[in-house]
Amino acid sequence: MPMPRFTAQICLLLASSVSSGAGLRFDFQGPGGHPDSVMLDRILIDGRPPAGAASVRTLSVGVREMIVHDPAPGEWSFTIADASSYYGFGERFDRLNHAHTILQNASRDVAEDKGSLTYQPIPFYMSLRGYGLWLDTTSEAVFDLNVSDPLHILVRLYDTRLRVVLFEGPAFPLILQRFTALTGRQQLPPYWAFAPWKSRDYHRSTEEVYEDIDRYRALGLPASVLLIDSPWATNYNTYEFNGKQFTDAAAMIARVHDEGYKLVLWHTPWLNRETAPPYEDGFADKLAPGPASNFAEAERLGYLVHRADGSTYIGRWWKGVGALIDFTNPAARKWWQGQIGKAIKLGADGFKDDDAEGAFLGDAIFASGEDQRLMRNRYAVEYNRAVAEALTERKGSDWVLFQRSGTVGNRQLPVFWSGDNDASFSQSNGLPTVVTAGLNAGMSGISLWISDLGGYNKSARTPGDAELFSRWTEYSALSPGMEVMSGMNLGPWDYGEDALRLFRRYSILHMSLFPYRYAAAMESARNGLPLMRALVLMHQDDREAREATAEYYFGPDLLVAPILSAVTQRALYLPEGTWIDYWSGRCLTGRQTISAAAPLDRIPLYVRYGTILPKIPEDVMTLVPQKDYQDRKVKTLDDRRVYELYPGKESRTLTDFESRRLAYEPAAGSLTITGAPANISIRWRFSHPSHVILNGHAVFEVAAAADGATIEFQHHGTSTLNWR
Repeated sequence: MPMPRFTAQICLLLASSVSSGAGLRFDFQGPGGHPDSVMLDRILIDGRPPAGAASVRTLSVGVREMIVHDPAPGEWSFTIADASSYYGFGERFDRLNHAHTILQNASRDVAEDKGSLTYQPIPFYMSLRGYGLWLDTTSEAVFDLNVSDPLHILVRLYDTRLRVVLFEGPAFPLILQRFTALTGRQQLPPYWAFAPWKSRDYHRSTEEVYEDIDRYRALGLPASVLLIDSPWATNYNTYEFNGKQFTDAAAMIARVHDEGYKLVLWHTPWLNRETAPPYEDGFADKLAPGPASNFAEAERLGYLVHRADGSTYIGRWWKGVGALIDFTNPAARKWWQGQIGKAIKLGADGFKDDDAEGAFLGDAIFASGEDQRLMRNRYAVEYNRAVAEALTERKGSDWVLFQRSGTVGNRQLPVFWSGDNDASFSQSNGLPTVVTAGLNAGMSGISLWISDLGGYNKSARTPGDAELFSRWTEYSALSPGMEVMSGMNLGPWDYGEDALRLFRRYSILHMSLFPYRYAAAMESARNGLPLMRALVLMHQDDREAREATAEYYFGPDLLVAPILSAVTQRALYLPEGTWIDYWSGRCLTGRQTISAAAPLDRIPLYVRYGTILPKIPEDVMTLVPQKDYQDRKVKTLDDRRVYELYPGKESRTLTDFESRRLAYEPAAGSLTITGAPANISIRWRFSHPSHVILNGHAVFEVAAAADGATIEFQHHGTSTLNWR
């Protein structure tokens, strides 16, 4: 049920001086307009009361901050008086409600079972008491959520100050809106980033690149992005294509572009002094074992992270032994951006930003003087932002990032992915955990978040591969993005004909929903609501919705219940309202739990009663603009728009991603469209009008189908439809 409206009021009272250790109290109005407060107590630094006074102020309506300084940096600790349920904290793979757990605000590369660990920590949470709290730090803070003390949250962090920001709700969407307004909202990538992607663990040759792009087109599989992972350069992160692997890189990239794809390249912030023998099959004689060609220059110029004695900080990563670029050094940042500029000049349209989880221990020294305890999370922020700066300088807004790690500061850059997940239904690192992680990311302000379709961690073929791939396909089609990626280099054609047919069907569905998905991304850029919305985010006062953790809203009007194990039916909760089964047209009343049939080719999917669902035609194979590629047989986004009308009773207005306005009166049988010209198809889903009038004239060409009817017309300015 909707949260009650009330006038937002918030005050931050200094209960007594901070130096006394008595703490600070946030007063706010909780659910139902009832007065409530959050007490920050026992504020200490290195076990003593801080010497500095507290600074408190209002930042905006419903947003207040408290800052406490101390002459020297150290370990801060404090408690928060609360004993409820907590949501957020960034991408987490194990649960949505984090009550009675201990969480680290730390970016970690964990290939196997992840538990509560994450690549993308966000020190922000929303409490069922109706407030949100952000700890402004990149420290590896620890949140003890009623484990040690059932009545308090215990927080520890290392920092030069303590800054806490409180956001009043009580509704979670309002809290998220206020949090993202302060810290940054989704940056929109170009249209082509919203089409399906094709990747492999590695491409051994130009021929394998061509196999991917040609086979997708031949099989009628829509896609706009080819991702070339490691290795592809003469050595890791030299940004010069390996001629032994790709004999004519310029010609290869030109062909990728000419077939309607954009090119994304893998990299990391490491430069190798010693290169590990490549584990990838077929690369033993193609990759130089010695130092990267740009290592010596970077070391000579002092552009690498150092040790206290001034020597280069040398570390080990999975591709060898080397050093990290020091992004806090402006000259190093600029030099490194010049390095990646070589790949951009040759045709790269974006980068896969891998391995930036602060893999430095001991006496790592940064040019900024920042303590490594603060750099462990901040390093990914500086890395991703440096890449974004280089792309923006050279390509304007026509680029994308594919980021594995980060926190507040680069959270709004598109797009994040879930790292290394198992190709399984495992509850510890398989498909179910991916859904959970995506919903947690969304409740933390990360909107464009996707996973490796099919699961990355896989070393052998096993029974059930096709079933898992099919279920992951269905989920990915109804998520922000579809990116096929396998540690075994498997493509959609490697799982059998039935799985391939299903993949084609859901890839086309995903592509056809581009206008709906892009409009939802635009909403995220306006108010912080993610594309994948956990039911608790939208219905925090509904106990059943809070417990429904394996389903979600996809945008405002679709409800998705993915199949996360080897079954053909599942229970799901329908939230308030009336819902229409996308496949059968059956109408169902909300606030009830149902059992949904889910044969292998079908994901439980429901549409809100009275929805206008915007789409594009199903023959669109790329979202790259026509001017950017040569193959005219590959159809791209043109002036054709499709709007599906679902049965309903209440008036509904939709503004689409091109600012076209549609006013729908389902009970009266009318639709008025205003705005940009288009070739429009109207589809009545699960309805067959017998008499249609367009702009005062009867329409005789109404195409009937089993699940409804369709008309097509050219729209200019204003178009009015009436039917009965």
